[in-house]
Amino acid sequence: MNNLEVFKVIVISALVTVALRLLPLFVKIPKNPIMNKFFEALPYSVLALMVFPDIFTSGGTTPYDIVKILIGMGVVAFLSLKRFGLGIIVSVSLVMIFLFDLAKIYL
Repeated sequence: MNNLEVFKVIVISALVTVALRLLPLFVKIPKNPIMNKFFEALPYSVLALMVFPDIFTSGGTTPYDIVKILIGMGVVAFLSLKRFGLGIIVSVSLVMIFLFDLAKIYL
């Protein structure tokens, strides 16, 4: 593949990604609330599908790492049920994992 073909693939991939992310903003079906909820949840679903497998492959296999992963998932579930925003949920989860890593280093 030459540079032009690589550039075309990158541009097409970017356009498809942006189109899927912007689709819920423009598509509203007023008589079908189930479809509206589907389109509103689509970006979060795609994000979860991209991130979830990496949680298990990057964490490690020691019992400490497995506990760290489970507690991180518990924090995400708890904050989600309490209706916190996505930014706060991600930030708190990252801080929890960082604190666990610090505890592992110093203990």
